[in-house]
Amino acid sequence: MISVEEIVNRLREQGERLTLQRRMVLDVLCQEGDHLSVHHVQQQLAEQGRDLTETTIYRVLQWLKERGIVSQTDLGQSGVVYQVIGLRLHHHLICLNCHQEIELDDQVMEALRALLRRDYHFEPRMDHMAFFGLCQVCQDYHSE
Repeated sequence: MISVEEIVNRLREQGERLTLQRRMVLDVLCQEGDHLSVHHVQQQLAEQGRDLTETTIYRVLQWLKERGIVSQTDLGQSGVVYQVIGLRLHHHLICLNCHQEIELDDQVMEALRALLRRDYHFEPRMDHMAFFGLCQVCQDYHSE
């Protein structure tokens, strides 16, 4: 698991400035570890007696995303979530009918990464993705 200090050191090595607000958001991301919305980050900060607006948190998360520290994923009805890259790469299959979420191991993406590199000379950044479709139960129901 990647620590706040490792992230801070990486950012400083890149010549980035780490404001108090950025550090506060990073602390929450690393403490919680998984799938956090802007609202969830704000709630966690409020529980610690810290007050940041959703706009400020969003800007910090976008800044971290641009620097390759966090991933941003739209999980459909579950909303947009953020996660520190490097904690545990995985992806999601989301059923459009029943909204079930199935976790997908990152290994599945290796063939697609290789194809994009080989055929398109493109280096993909696939940190945390969601794929939408129908789960097996909903497929069976719709085919009857």
